[in-house]
Amino acid sequence: MGSAWAILVGNRPLVPASVSDAALLALFAPYCGGLAREQDLRSALQTLLAGEFRGIRPREGMDGHAFQLSWEGGHAPLEMATCQLIFTETRAEPYRFELVTHQLVQWLMDGPAGEPGKADLPDAFWVWLLVGTDPEADDA
Repeated sequence: MGSAWAILVGNRPLVPASVSDAALLALFAPYCGGLAREQDLRSALQTLLAGEFRGIRPREGMDGHAFQLSWEGGHAPLEMATCQLIFTETRAEPYRFELVTHQLVQWLMDGPAGEPGKADLPDAFWVWLLVGTDPEADDA
């Protein structure tokens, strides 16, 4: 069986500890391509529960930009997650935005693999962040 988890707000659990990994998987799978990529989904859900993703955005001819994406809320696929993106090597103000949680999970699934802390989010995330549109969405 999967491990139990709880998300606390103050001292009060927001999501009951009795919810199993299997239940969480079943909750998000319909929004994230089903179980065709079950291992990627499981990994993304573990990251979701951790509340942050650290990575490096590569740049041609450079080392890249280290970043930290963190979020609150969004415990179910259609709930909104409040996110904050910080480029850790600069003093720039953080980017703040909201999105449905299943989209965040999908981007966590789709990011290029890499060592912990050196992975990246997919290009679709960065385009959405900068332009505000999903390049894979239909125009119809």
